[in-house]
Amino acid sequence: MPLSIPGVALLAFGVVFLGMTLIALLLLALRALGRARPERPARGAVAAGAGTVALPGELQPELIAILAAAAEEALGARARIHRVHIHGEPAAQAWSRAGRLDVLASHRVAPKRTS
Repeated sequence: MPLSIPGVALLAFGVVFLGMTLIALLLLALRALGRARPERPARGAVAAGAGTVALPGELQPELIAILAAAAEEALGARARIHRVHIHGEPAAQAWSRAGRLDVLASHRVAPKRTS
């Protein structure tokens, strides 16, 4: 029995929604697997830190010592590190800047044409 046009459309929509549902379930399963797996430190982190691993929010003492040595070498005098500020990722800043430019451009008044 041949399918009518509404039947073909209904079948096509059903196939598309079934595919989208399967993709959504696959993504949810992958996210659950990612959360369930415990994070382990990188191989070099334990060896370089002599048994200590820095948390994501804190700096390793070796890094602070390297920064102090570099500042002392550049200045020619003893340097003391009081605070270290890590800037965000440049790619994220570029997207933020592009968004701000879009907003500014949308508020710009175009000159009136008199023709």
